[in-house]
Amino acid sequence: MTDATLVAKTRRPRGRVVLALVFAILGGGAWAQAFINLFGKEPRALGVFHLLLAITGSAAAVGSWTMARWAPIAALLYGAATVGLLMSLTPILGLEASAKSGLYTGAAVVFLFCVWAAEYLRRSWARATMKRQADS
Repeated sequence: MTDATLVAKTRRPRGRVVLALVFAILGGGAWAQAFINLFGKEPRALGVFHLLLAITGSAAAVGSWTMARWAPIAALLYGAATVGLLMSLTPILGLEASAKSGLYTGAAVVFLFCVWAAEYLRRSWARATMKRQADS
């Protein structure tokens, strides 16, 4: 049996469906923002960061939905790209130093969410793999 056949026979956990939707929404918003930034008058670095967010968010959505083994890596890469963007906003946009604390808080929340999501996706994949082996 191929991986696609095994995935088709395996019931998707609700958590994976929810994470696929969350990452799809985040990735879709990042695609829109990337095109706005790359073709608008915003700094080019913002467009590049949003392009990274779009790619990694979409990958995390697809990986979550298809129950791919690499889905946790995509979730972690999305988190890393988001943290990178948030940490770079102050110099890119010339924000005041007082804005840093809010950006740090946001970066910490996104980082923790993505680490949690990656761990959930990893455990979910392992459970599905064990179940498929037991069924065959």
